[in-house]
Amino acid sequence: MAKAREYASEGLPVALMAARLGIGRSTASYWIQNAEQLGEGSLEYQFREAISLADAEKCQQLLSGINRLATAESPSIWAATWLLTHHPRLRDHFSDAAAERRTERRTVATILEAVAAAGLTPDQEHTLLLQMQARGLGAVQGEGEQ
Repeated sequence: MAKAREYASEGLPVALMAARLGIGRSTASYWIQNAEQLGEGSLEYQFREAISLADAEKCQQLLSGINRLATAESPSIWAATWLLTHHPRLRDHFSDAAAERRTERRTVATILEAVAAAGLTPDQEHTLLLQMQARGLGAVQGEGEQ
């Protein structure tokens, strides 16, 4: 688990960590997704926890660095921005695409509330939701899509 933590703190994506550890990407993804059900003592749980701890530490380091860069005599916010928007696990929180997904989720929630309040028949609701889906609004992204 020390190697998994080391690789995660270097910022390696799960696929590259798995390759370095000699396990398949799908195995690593399975371990991460199912760690909770497999229990705290399981190898899978320890793997996920090692990655989570390394991510948290790395995030803290990056944010401290950003603070230093932003408050330096000659601030370099561009480096900080790049890290936040391109780091494999931070970009899901700080990139423009993440902001767009959050906005879309709020929009879909508002639309669904309006549809529910409109008193449409189930067939009309179904047709409307299919039209939304055809336009890509509210489509569920697969794991790892960016």
